[in-house]
Amino acid sequence: MHILAIDTSGTTSSAAIMDEYIILAESSVTLSDLRGAGRNGRKTHSETLMPMIDRLFEITGMTISEIDYIACTCGPGSFTGLRIGAATAKGLAFAADKPLVAVPTLDAMAYTVASLAAPGTWAVPMMDARRGQVYSAFYRVKEDFTLQRTTDYLAEAAEDLLEMLKGQISENDPVIFLGDGAKANQDRICLAGSSMAIPCNNYPRAACAGARALEMIGNGQYADESEFSLLYIRKPQAQRELEARQK
Repeated sequence: MHILAIDTSGTTSSAAIMDEYIILAESSVTLSDLRGAGRNGRKTHSETLMPMIDRLFEITGMTISEIDYIACTCGPGSFTGLRIGAATAKGLAFAADKPLVAVPTLDAMAYTVASLAAPGTWAVPMMDARRGQVYSAFYRVKEDFTLQRTTDYLAEAAEDLLEMLKGQISENDPVIFLGDGAKANQDRICLAGSSMAIPCNNYPRAACAGARALEMIGNGQYADESEFSLLYIRKPQAQRELEARQK
């Protein structure tokens, strides 16, 4: 089973072609470090994603017709980035008549450490949601090294989130924090037995979205392009500001 996986939920564009859990090719670029002609002199997802995907097909010698499923992170994350990823995934799925898998970004992030952690370990991805909040969910590594999510997808102040976590874990349970939200709140993270993911495992990766997608496919959790929807958790800032003015 071949999967094309895409992530544009944050400042990194990432794409991968996988044969089951084997990564045939993967590419990621951090947009904040790339100079370009886009807004603020930086390149954008729309400038990098399709050339990256084209290059993956070129180096693997594959074509879109050989792909069985297209997986794409569906949020939470950057509203603009999510829409670009979704539009690209939907366009490819429609053109090639392939089913789509909408992978929650926090699931994909947690999967970057799942296979490296012992059963009983907690994985806590934290994405910077701005306005003093982080997007997060709590995951526990099961005996078969799969992940069990124990909360809803959340948008909370970091200090409130950590209090919630203390109510779920047992004393000295190992906890791995990851994501830019964890890095920004590192001083607040002082739980016993806690650690930070190493930098290369600290952000969403397309291959990890593909790994989560494989489980979802096994459970029948896929759709066509018309049913793919984004998981925002909270309303876009423009909509919140409009509602505030109306009040």
